[in-house]
Amino acid sequence: MKRMCLFLLAMLGSHAVFAADNAVTKGESTPEIVENQLDKSTAKKLNKEQRNAVSIVDAVSQAYNEQDIDLFISYFAEDVSFYMYPNELMFSGKEQLIARYGVMFKNLKCVKSTPIKRIVHGNFVIDQELSESCSSDANVIDKRGEVVASYEVVNGLVKRVLFFKAPSK
Repeated sequence: MKRMCLFLLAMLGSHAVFAADNAVTKGESTPEIVENQLDKSTAKKLNKEQRNAVSIVDAVSQAYNEQDIDLFISYFAEDVSFYMYPNELMFSGKEQLIARYGVMFKNLKCVKSTPIKRIVHGNFVIDQELSESCSSDANVIDKRGEVVASYEVVNGLVKRVLFFKAPSK
């Protein structure tokens, strides 16, 4: 498992880093992000399980960006678990998911997660994501960073999320 995770990180070609404290006004120059991370030829090669996993993760991302807690949690299994690599349990269950993300959605003026790179392997979707948030003004992004997240989709719901943090320097 450790080798697989390291391989996946190497394939993404970048270290995951969490939000930096450099404020940027919305609309200012930001890295160009391609909304659909799977080109058409690759998307056509995905099997049904992979297409389902991708559609669920895309829906999670959309609900997150809309700060819609009810829609957001609808894509997660009741016993969902969130981990920090390699296996540090952050929290589990929908109640804790609501507590953590519900408060964040209420307190932040904006949140946005945009996939930069994506790997799909069976029922796993691994995204390198640009994460942005606004704490006091919806038009001023004051936190921005990259996150690598692995989503395991089982029976049409996200069962497990694994975040990777940047190695210590």
